[in-house]
Amino acid sequence: MVRDAPLFALLLLALSALSASLVDAREYGQPTLVLPLLDSLEQVLRFFSENTASINVDGMSGLRVMQGQLVDIRNDTRVWDSLSSEIQDKITAMIEIPDTIYAETRAQMAQFDPAYFTLFVPALTRPVRVDWRRRSLNLPTWDIVREAADYVMTQQEQTVHNYTESNICYSNILSNSKCEISKFCANMLMRPNKKQYASTHQLIYAQAVEAQGCSEELERSLQKWYAKSVDDVKEDLCRNIYKDASIVYARTEPASLLSDLFLEQNALCLSAGFVEFLRFDWLSAVLSWQRMNGCFGLELESANPVTGRRLLMERSMGGGCGSHISGLATTYLSTFLKNLLFLL
Repeated sequence: MVRDAPLFALLLLALSALSASLVDAREYGQPTLVLPLLDSLEQVLRFFSENTASINVDGMSGLRVMQGQLVDIRNDTRVWDSLSSEIQDKITAMIEIPDTIYAETRAQMAQFDPAYFTLFVPALTRPVRVDWRRRSLNLPTWDIVREAADYVMTQQEQTVHNYTESNICYSNILSNSKCEISKFCANMLMRPNKKQYASTHQLIYAQAVEAQGCSEELERSLQKWYAKSVDDVKEDLCRNIYKDASIVYARTEPASLLSDLFLEQNALCLSAGFVEFLRFDWLSAVLSWQRMNGCFGLELESANPVTGRRLLMERSMGGGCGSHISGLATTYLSTFLKNLLFLL
């Protein structure tokens, strides 16, 4: 299952000796942690580059978020100057790859699902930049072992969230040059105590607003209607998501719907800078899911099964590989890399 055994074994050896502590991470340095992460990213990018005919919108979205994370690393002088020339060269090369992939896959994505492509095309044409700064969660004590034992993710639970509602709000902000925040979408964002994909899609909307340069408008709207700040909302969401992710980690297996959810939870909250998600045991689990050809996958029963869990649907890329989950993996790995470099 695992690719390029020497580098992967090196990383797992390092991870097995680490706690989730950044102090421990500093002792290992760039070669041990950063190069294997870049190797994993290179392999999934190579897979996408060789299979452009079956990439869907969700997979391409993940590549654009990854591109934005790497651009942020390159643009931070302190971080960039601290990197070796080998690491700089790898990052520079990877930044260019999503542009090439998009040029090759744009036509087939539009043909495969015209309505969905049109809905999200503004987020597919350029790097997606997400507001980041170091944040921490005030975590309560949970009985994760007990809750994990009782955890069952049914199809009904996955579809509690109204995905049509989410897509309307994403479309509105992506196509809205005036940064207008509707009360309808603000209500969607502010619904309390959501779980699983419902909570991750709330956070996706907040980050889409920020990526469009509309942070100030969202802040004003939330203060006016709810007396809450965007930071308050992100912290509330990622606190709930962390609990969910901890339960999922205790129950998940490769090639399951839970692994897809776990990647989405981690990628979103890491991209916002919540350090609790910089977990080396979680990273080790994700890297063990990568297949020998570089992709990540689910055991799909058909080419395009609707799972109810994400923006719309997974798309098989053959050999058990999925476009959406592989795109999520590139987002997760790149956000982990950015957090690691920015916080060391």
